[in-house]
Amino acid sequence: MRIRKLLAAAGVAAAVATTGLATADTASAINYDCSGETHAVCLYYNSSAYGYGAYFQQSGDIHDYGAYWFQPGLNGSNGVGNTVKNHAAAVDSWYGGNFVVYYNSWYDCRYACQTIPAWKTVDLNSALKNNNASGAFH
Repeated sequence: MRIRKLLAAAGVAAAVATTGLATADTASAINYDCSGETHAVCLYYNSSAYGYGAYFQQSGDIHDYGAYWFQPGLNGSNGVGNTVKNHAAAVDSWYGGNFVVYYNSWYDCRYACQTIPAWKTVDLNSALKNNNASGAFH
């Protein structure tokens, strides 16, 4: 699946190059900070519309993001130093199963949660954007 994701990105790049559209919108292009990782996701400080920015790589369940911070990555440094808790806007999955982002700590979905499908890059929905407290692999 990861190979399919990389091949799709390469295909888009080739199509852009052959059609003469060399001025790709940088806000919509993502550089994969987690590429090549297995059982990992990257949480991004910004959504796709704002170019993703700083990231946090997660490879295990985290019951409370309060002790974790964004770091500079391939998509820039916007958001560096902010805690991951209540500051994530997008998730890039390099995991073969589902990853769930929770509004509350300790994987509590009573208010809101969002399932990120395997091998997908997704902006968090309006209930979870900048309101994320925990995340778990399923």
